[in-house]
Amino acid sequence: MKRLLFILLFICVAGCATSKPNFVFDGSTAESTKAGIATVMKRLDRAEKIKFGTALVTIQFSDINTVYEVANNPTMQQFNYALIGRKIDGLTYDQVLELAKQSPNQFKDSD
Repeated sequence: MKRLLFILLFICVAGCATSKPNFVFDGSTAESTKAGIATVMKRLDRAEKIKFGTALVTIQFSDINTVYEVANNPTMQQFNYALIGRKIDGLTYDQVLELAKQSPNQFKDSD
């Protein structure tokens, strides 16, 4: 019985440890995107959270050309999970960071 418990515990810990690089985002709905982001954020340290959050904001605003587009669109004035989800659907953590690097609109964290 102890052996079975140890094996199950090991599998759970191994699964948690590998979820950041291997996690694939489901952007089919705003809710699934929000849940996926929360899952990945739980496994990041403070610096990685800032980096990932900055990447998500960069992705959200990648198609914005002027500040007026944000000011005139209330859904852009907060985290827009539906929009982000369409852009990161099927991507992994590392691919999300790479997508943000390709955006013409860059945001910098304040480290």
